[in-house]
Order: sequence, then C-alpha cells, then structure tokens
Amino acid sequence: MTQGLSPLLVSHPVFHTPRHTGRHPLAIRRVGALIDLLQTLHWLAPDQYHEGTAASRETLLRFHTAAYVDALQSANDPRADLTMLRETFKIGTLDNPLYPGLYERTALLVGNALAAAELALQRRTVFFTAGGTHHGRPDRASGFCFTNDPVFALSHWLQRGLSRIAYVDFDAHHGDGVEDAFASDPRVLCISLHEQKRWPNSGQHSTPTALNFAVPSGFDDPALAVLLDEHILPALDRFAPEAILVMSGADALKGDPLCGLALSIPALRAALLATLSRAPISMIVGGGGYNPWNAVRHWAALWAALQIDPHPVPDRLPSAARLILEELEAPRIPKSRVAPEWLDRLD
Repeated sequence: MTQGLSPLLVSHPVFHTPRHTGRHPLAIRRVGALIDLLQTLHWLAPDQYHEGTAASRETLLRFHTAAYVDALQSANDPRADLTMLRETFKIGTLDNPLYPGLYERTALLVGNALAAAELALQRRTVFFTAGGTHHGRPDRASGFCFTNDPVFALSHWLQRGLSRIAYVDFDAHHGDGVEDAFASDPRVLCISLHEQKRWPNSGQHSTPTALNFAVPSGFDDPALAVLLDEHILPALDRFAPEAILVMSGADALKGDPLCGLALSIPALRAALLATLSRAPISMIVGGGGYNPWNAVRHWAALWAALQIDPHPVPDRLPSAARLILEELEAPRIPKSRVAPEWLDRLD
C-alpha cells in the first residue's frame, strides 16, 4: 500500500469462535479460520497482529443510549425481563439472539474498532475483520448488530481532528446505521453499494452526505467495474478524503446464502484496493458474509494484496491450508453445495 508500512490485523480471541448457534447465519467460523489460514501460509507476522481491549461503558455512551447499554449489560442476567429486552431493545429476537458473553463481545467489538482507528492514523492500513456491524442503532439492536463499530471508528477520527472522512460499504445490505448516524455531518461521506429489495430495504436514494447505489440481483464484475469507474471513484476524488473506512462485503460474492449478488473475489478485491488508494489513512472492516469459505478466502486474498510486497496467491492451496477450509461448516449451505474451488484456491 502507499503508506510504506506493513498492514495490521486487529482482532481478539473472543471473535475467533462463533457465539451464535443453530441455523443463525452467523453460526459459522470466519475470523478464527482466517487467522489459522494466514498463519499456515506464513502471511501473518507477529508484529502485524494487534489485540484491542473492551470499550468502557462511558465509551459506549458516546453513541448508544444509557437505557440500551443497561439492557446489553443485563441481557444475560437470569433475572432480566426478556420480553422487555426483545420488544424495546430487539435483544433476544431471531436476528439478534441472546448468547453467553453478549456484553463482553459487544464491548470488545467497539474497543477493537477504536484501537484499529487509532492505529490507522499511523498511515498503515488496518484490517479489523470482526468489525462491520453497520446496522446497530443508538437505542436498539438491528440486523445481527448490537453495537455499531464503524460509527465509533469514524467518530474517533473526527475527534482526532480529521475533517473529511469517507465510509464506503460494499456489503450486500445497505449501511443504514452508519448513514443515519452521520446524516447531518458534511465531514463524513457515506457511499453504499447494496442489493435492491434486500433487508433493510433502505438506501434507495442519495442525499448530500450519502451516495447510495442499489443494484439488482445478479450484479456482476463488469457492472461493478462500471459503477466504480464512473461513480464511486470520481465521487471519492471530488471529496478528497483524509481517511477511508471500507466495509469489505463478503456477502456480495457469488454463492452467499442470504444475498443474490454475483461478484468474484478478484473483482471485489480490486474494487477495495482502488477505494483504499484514495486516502492516506485507511481501515477495513469485515462485515457480512454468510458463506464462510468465501469470506475466509476473500479476506485472505485481500490481506495478501495489502502487503508492501504482496504475497503471491498460489494457484492451489497447500494441504494444510485446504484442511482449514474443509473443516468449515455453514447451517445454510449443505456440504453437497460446497464448490471444489472453495477448498483449493483463494480466488
């Protein structure tokens, strides 16, 4: 990357094992499998890995309401009013189920996002793979998201004195929580590419601070190239951001069980790299992606490309790397539907 410093990967052991169970789309192993894969390929040096700490209650209150933070803290208390949690704060619904250590994980998510944002100020690209909870609202959970780590990262940059920041979201779902958080702030430009008629069914129109591109099911690589060259990159060049936060968008890849976009890993990676090149300060969050084979391969190939001297991506993965991918499971993807290329190559 242009910064001249090696990229950093920010994570925490809490994110390495899924907390969701059953048929929830996030009952899949992604971040832990990615780190295993990078280590197996010798692509993750010890000084490139950083662990953040949990955000304090005071920090969470910078965006979330006190009542909602109270609800998160009490969610696993056996005396908690589950009906109130579900109806008022959307905690304990099918989309946002309760799980052990809920508050710990959400606080760590925000704390690690803030650590990543601060490290990015060193002008080195920082990849926070567990991040990307772009639907989180100040007063409630939404769309698998209990907090909103991109909002905290962007706000941190503003607090540190930056005045032109871009948030570019390649997730198949509209980044509604982030857009709404900065709707009246001209210092932040939100750009979202997302699938039409897909939850949360917002982002159909652009505003002075948000450019929305709702694309049809089947949206593919040539269409992405046109959108990028004719709209997204020119908009970034006009805005001239000092920093960019990018949502990597693994659920925009072909083969995701929840979404209908049809992008390839090389095309999406090229779009991400072109976007990141538009600012000297850059950070990436993982976001959606409910096909774990796609998510892990996409993130690994992206990490390889971020290096000062990019790691060459092998035509066929070594057996130890293949084994990591072969052991993945997804409740919404039967083993019979696992494509051979998901197991033996990155892109």
